[in-house]
Amino acid sequence: MADESLAQTSNTLFNVAFLTYIAAMVAYFFRLAFTRVSADGAIAGTAAGRRIGLAGTALAVAGLAVHLGSVVARGLAAGRVPWANMYEYSSMLALGAVAVGLVVVQRRFGYGHLVGFILAAAVLSMTTGLLLFTEAGPVVPALNSYWIKIHTSAAMGSSSIFIVGFAATALYLVKDTAERRVAARSGAAFAGSTVGAAQTTPVDARPEGYEADAALDDRDVVASPLAQREALSPVLFPLVPGVVVALFTLLVWRAPGGAIVAGSVAALLGTAAWYAVPFLPPAARLDNLAYRTIAFAFPLWTFAIMAGAIWAEEAWGRYWGWDPKETGSFFTWVLYAAYLHARSTHGWRGRRAAWVAVVAFGALMVTYYAVNLWIVGLHSYAGDI
Repeated sequence: MADESLAQTSNTLFNVAFLTYIAAMVAYFFRLAFTRVSADGAIAGTAAGRRIGLAGTALAVAGLAVHLGSVVARGLAAGRVPWANMYEYSSMLALGAVAVGLVVVQRRFGYGHLVGFILAAAVLSMTTGLLLFTEAGPVVPALNSYWIKIHTSAAMGSSSIFIVGFAATALYLVKDTAERRVAARSGAAFAGSTVGAAQTTPVDARPEGYEADAALDDRDVVASPLAQREALSPVLFPLVPGVVVALFTLLVWRAPGGAIVAGSVAALLGTAAWYAVPFLPPAARLDNLAYRTIAFAFPLWTFAIMAGAIWAEEAWGRYWGWDPKETGSFFTWVLYAAYLHARSTHGWRGRRAAWVAVVAFGALMVTYYAVNLWIVGLHSYAGDI
């Protein structure tokens, strides 16, 4: 029997964290708008941008603390680990993504002006949780095992890092496209770096007859903010993610209102991505960030699958039975393994490998949500994971 007062406290703290993340996201996007990044990756910002950025960091840290309190209260109210249904799982994914964003992206790599995108992903995950809200209570007998602490925590941890990897990959594709188009429009020769980022060829290596634009030197070809933004369509960037997310929400949750809200948030993210192109780090660095985060998460995902197989043997008497969720998890593993292999394969590193990572993340989301909600299998426990 759940403790109703603790459950209500958890719900209240969840809502407070949700609103705090939104405020922090806005502050981080303000910081992004007042950030300048040179072609060599040096980051500088205005005084106003730095002040608002500090406020955004304070809000994000405060939201993280409140969110953690919500999770702890939920666990105490239910008398179990707080990740036994899809509402709780979505909440934990958001919590982990924000923590990784603050510690890894902002603290370790110094790309604090990008944390707004990760907060946006966390807000979308929490919105998903609200659509799938389940009251605190005991789990079904099949989930009442110590393996839920091992298997599910590993899956959540790796998935939170995969969210950050996906954000970095998406931004890399945007930035790389802009760099390529600017180089092409300026008449510069073009080649890919070791991680697939765009780069211009030195003047002495350019084709005979090439005439440099007097207004652009080699540094400006890549770094010109106006040129990079104008190279991309301001219509397609909000339209594509908005439509994709809205359709996914409508098909999975069959909630027209939720689809409109989720699609609108995704469209705003697309607009932000288009606007932010000049302020993003060079494509090579974004590619490196994506690779490092995914490479770190992959072994955790592998362990989660292995622990799940052991749990399946204990619960159902077999290690592997190609249940829909088992199949989806394995397919996701194969795609991320293909991405890591592609990053070291000549001709596939860079954009091609990045698209493999995008497909892998899509498979991850389908495995978590579509398989759970649509397809009947041994993992189908209504609101439980």
